[in-house]
Amino acid sequence: MDRRAALAATAVVACVAAVLAVVHHRAAAAEVPRAAGPVYEGIAPRDEAWIRAAVAEARPEAAQLIDDVDGTVTFRAVYEPSAPWAGLTTSVSPHRYTVTLNLSYLNGSRGPTIRDDVVLHELGHVIDFEVVPRDLSDRLAAQVPVTGTCFTAVTGDCASPRERFADTFAKWALRGAVSVAGAGYSIPMPASLEDWGAPLSALAVQLEASSAAS
Repeated sequence: MDRRAALAATAVVACVAAVLAVVHHRAAAAEVPRAAGPVYEGIAPRDEAWIRAAVAEARPEAAQLIDDVDGTVTFRAVYEPSAPWAGLTTSVSPHRYTVTLNLSYLNGSRGPTIRDDVVLHELGHVIDFEVVPRDLSDRLAAQVPVTGTCFTAVTGDCASPRERFADTFAKWALRGAVSVAGAGYSIPMPASLEDWGAPLSALAVQLEASSAAS
């Protein structure tokens, strides 16, 4: 696995460890700030531009799910070449998350090839925690194929259910236009991303209807 892909994988592993270290708060859709948009804290305009561009690549159903949680997200950027991660999501309070992006990797020579994957993977975690019922999240994670191989203790078949969901969410959101490794976890794609994501599409429709009625 490419070194930068491995670093991206470690990144999101660290992300889940951080999130699971705090109390897991799952909000009803109506409780999530809607249409507020994310906060960009200390991020240069050029970096904000590619973050926005990554989000804009998401299919409409994924975009609806993102729209329902992006008001809970603050994007930050750091430059830490020695850190073993490219993206990190942490829960900072109930229904508030920080997505930290490591520009030493994402603005590097290979960065543009993994930016969309990493940004949408991290947002996939927020969607998982905020709007996807746990039983659905677990079921979707279980539907991701296995290969019989753990490339490391946290990749391949050894990736956690939360990573299996977030990584496959990013692939589904991008209509499969990513490498099989996704954000670096070496998790294979389902045979049909459309079938895998159908429950998420239905959830997006429900959230859109709820938003229109409120």
